[in-house]
Amino acid sequence: MIPRAAALFEKLPRSLRRHRLMTVWMQLTGEDPLQLVRIRDESLGYADMRDGFLRLIVIDGDFEHDFFRIADQLLQEGGHFFDVGANHGLLSFGLAGKFSERVRFHLFEPNPKLVSAIRRSAELYPRMQITVNVVAVSDHDGVIQFAFDEEQSGASHISEGNGVPVPSISIDAYIKKNELPEVALLKLDIEGHELTALREAVKAFQSHAIKGIYFEYFEKWLRRVQPPEHLLDFVESFGYGIYFCREANLEDYGGPTHTLMRGVPGHGIPLRPIERSKLPPMTDLIALPAQNVVPLS
Repeated sequence: MIPRAAALFEKLPRSLRRHRLMTVWMQLTGEDPLQLVRIRDESLGYADMRDGFLRLIVIDGDFEHDFFRIADQLLQEGGHFFDVGANHGLLSFGLAGKFSERVRFHLFEPNPKLVSAIRRSAELYPRMQITVNVVAVSDHDGVIQFAFDEEQSGASHISEGNGVPVPSISIDAYIKKNELPEVALLKLDIEGHELTALREAVKAFQSHAIKGIYFEYFEKWLRRVQPPEHLLDFVESFGYGIYFCREANLEDYGGPTHTLMRGVPGHGIPLRPIERSKLPPMTDLIALPAQNVVPLS
C-alpha cells in the first residue's frame, strides 16, 4: 500500500518536508486529503492536508508546543476544558492521550465538515469524555451569521450580514445548562471575535469560575471587530491578569517574573505581565485570576 502524504512526510528529513512536494504527492496519488497526523507524542488526529496551516503539523513536527506545555499543567487535576473554535479539534485530541479519564472536553465548532473530522478523530479515543457542540460561541443564544473559508478552515469567522446562519450559544448559558462548577481552561481562537464570545461570560468572570483563558491575540483580526484594547480592558475588569506565556515572548521581553501560586494547578508555569505598548501584533496570551498569580521567588 502506498503511504499517505502525512505518514510519508513525517518520516522524511525536515529539509525535504515541503508544502509543494506534499501537494504534488497528493495530486499524483489522488488520496483522501483528510489524513491522520501526529499532533504530539502518540496523540493523533485527522486533519485536511489541503490546508497549508494544517500541513505545518507534519512539516514542522512541533505543533502548538507552548499550548500543550501550559495546558498539561493547568489540567493536571482534571476538570472541564473548553475548546472554542475547535476547527479539527487537534488541541483537544493532543490532550486526550494524557487526560481522557480526568478531563471533560467541550468542543465548539459550527462547521459541519470539520465536525465530521472531529467525530472521526474521537473514535481513536474510546475513553475520552467529549461533547461536540455544532455551534458558534457568541454573545447570545440563537442564530448568527458565519463566513466559512473553504481553503483555510482556521480563517472562518463570525460575519455580520455576510455569511450563512449557524446556531450560537453563550458561555454563561452553556455553563448554566450543563451545571458546570468551573472551567479549568478555556482555549479561545475565533479570528478576532474573542470579545464577542466573552461578553456573555460575565457570570463566569465575576465568580472566577474560568481558571484560565488561553487566547489568540491577533491585532489584524481584532481590529475588524473593535480596537484590540477593548478585549484586554474587558478581561482585566473582572480581576484577571493577562500574561505572556509563550517561550519566545518571555525571552524577548526579559524572562518570566511571575507564576501561579503554590497549591493552584499550574504552579511553576513561567509568566510575565503584558506591557501593552510592547505587545506583538500576533501572539498567544493567557488570562488568569490575578489573585492566583505571584511573583517568582
